[in-house]
Amino acid sequence: MTNKKLIVWSGTLFLLVTLLSGCSAGPQTETIIISSKEEVNNADQTSGPFQVKKIYRLPHEYTSSGHFLGWSSSDSVVASFKTGSIPERLQLKRLTYPFEQNQIISEVKIDDSQMILSPDGKHLCEISSSNSGVNLKLLSLEDGKETEIAKFNYPIYVQDISWSDNSRYLGYLKIDPSGREKNNLLLYDMESGTSKVYELKDFARKDTPISMNVSDDGRGVLFTMFPEHIDQSRKRSILLGEITDNKVEKRFTREFGGKQNAWISNDQFVFLGYDGTLYEYDRRNGALSVILERISTFRLSPDKKSIAYSLDAENIIYVGKLQGRNVLYNEPVYHGIVPTNMYWSLDNKKLFIQGQTDSTEGQSFILEFE
Repeated sequence: MTNKKLIVWSGTLFLLVTLLSGCSAGPQTETIIISSKEEVNNADQTSGPFQVKKIYRLPHEYTSSGHFLGWSSSDSVVASFKTGSIPERLQLKRLTYPFEQNQIISEVKIDDSQMILSPDGKHLCEISSSNSGVNLKLLSLEDGKETEIAKFNYPIYVQDISWSDNSRYLGYLKIDPSGREKNNLLLYDMESGTSKVYELKDFARKDTPISMNVSDDGRGVLFTMFPEHIDQSRKRSILLGEITDNKVEKRFTREFGGKQNAWISNDQFVFLGYDGTLYEYDRRNGALSVILERISTFRLSPDKKSIAYSLDAENIIYVGKLQGRNVLYNEPVYHGIVPTNMYWSLDNKKLFIQGQTDSTEGQSFILEFE
């Protein structure tokens, strides 16, 4: 294959997709670009494949009873644990390099709570339910300060909480199942300490969002959706929404595997197709590109320059470097595990992994790279 990008038309990969927007005039042609592997020659010759420097085995409780929340710094991870002595409370623990001894950060009431750690490791968002309604608050891991950011009375409830990758925006959906109020997207801005409400324009009432992912500039949102009209397979869709004024408008939608998506930039994102193909979509020109194939799970590094992934029917973890639409130096870094969770450290040099081994035993460990 030459170093020209191959654009495949009708008879092979010709696809028609409706680019949905407030001013859309109907179906448009979608171009799928398959990047040439010969573009590797343009790579930075000083870089090379990842080399594992050390493997840290985490305490057994991180696999057996802990719920991993993320990295709180480049050398420490945070997880939540149920306590035997006080079953109605959760303990937050920090495990610091060399990842052998736990430190209790705080204890929180369970009360059907859910906690999401910000990507920079500085704040936890906790959503808790009670008889009266739903409450959202922030917990600072630096000074322990709690801040209430929203409270809703029933029948309103909150779902699909998500941080932007730069930890500036906290997004969530406000849902009224009774239909008396409109369903809205809310974005809380960590810099200003204020929230904004956006109408889900042109979203069908029966469309069911099951996850969301906010871009760093707070102008784009990726939704995983169950559509209004579905067959018995209940195929999911990925939907790109663009925030303009006080509403969210549809810009792109496509059936996908329903597993993962991630922003590469404010204009580009990747997602998994049903067949394990990892696609990139660029909303500036509407180009859909093939990045990798046969992928079962993946995770981008915080700087978006590296990717960890596994392939279907394999118990191997690969790591490669992203350059344009290519993955370079993609080499196996660990054999013998099917990963269920992977998280890069804040400095892009370590990879936390949870998964099942060949003996079906769960494991948690950290790979440190050269």
